[in-house]
Amino acid sequence: MARYDVPKAAPEPLAIVQRFVNTTDVENEREWLSTPDELAAWLREAGLELDAAPGEADLARAHELREALRALLEANNGRPLSPDAVSTFNAAAATARLSPELDQWGAVRLEPYAHGVDASLGRIVAVALGAMLDGSWSRLKACRNCRWAFHDYSRNRSASWCSMLLCGGRHKTRAYRRRLKARQA
Repeated sequence: MARYDVPKAAPEPLAIVQRFVNTTDVENEREWLSTPDELAAWLREAGLELDAAPGEADLARAHELREALRALLEANNGRPLSPDAVSTFNAAAATARLSPELDQWGAVRLEPYAHGVDASLGRIVAVALGAMLDGSWSRLKACRNCRWAFHDYSRNRSASWCSMLLCGGRHKTRAYRRRLKARQA
């Protein structure tokens, strides 16, 4: 499982979506879910139950969902919404057979009726859907520079980078150097 500090960690239950998206470091080409066993370990560590060991097809579906979620988070940060990401997300919800349930306190939640990895991925999708419905989804974003998922705690929801010191600083330095080079030309 990925080991990292998350200075802009999302609150629970949305944190599971952030942790899932961050199981790969796109910028440094690091993958923490490269085998079905690593996927099983991550799901167990995330508190998601498995009734069967995942296979290669489950791993491929998990990777597809993770990248679809990343694309949805990039849309929260100003990029165009990807129709492929929407299709993949909807397919994961359908495969998980999500269904609304009313609990004893009158709260509604989505429950997956699939089994195995599809149920576990369905729980992640259910959290995302819940956040979309309650308005907290727009605060979870993918960094414009490194594509790492972060929670936007700014008052006006305008954060663009996972870290102003790292990615924001890199972006501003590159822009400064481009302006300087253009002036010198």
